Amino acid sequence: MIFKEMLMDERREGKAESIIELLEDLGVLSEDLRNRIMEETDLSVLKKWLKLAAKAESLEQFTSAM
Repeated sequence: MIFKEMLMDERREGKAESIIELLEDLGVLSEDLRNRIMEETDLSVLKKWLKLAAKAESLEQFTSAM
């Protein structure tokens, strides 16, 4: 069970980091936004945010669609 939890944590962290990388191309992320993304534990939410980040034209557009 511990191994499975570790894998899930790695998946969540990887998705969060990918979202942040995409958003950094749009500008400087606030510490609050960065923390909100990194602290999200629901993979389905992170998946949604990853798609939003890939399509967003600005940080404002991303945050309003979150």
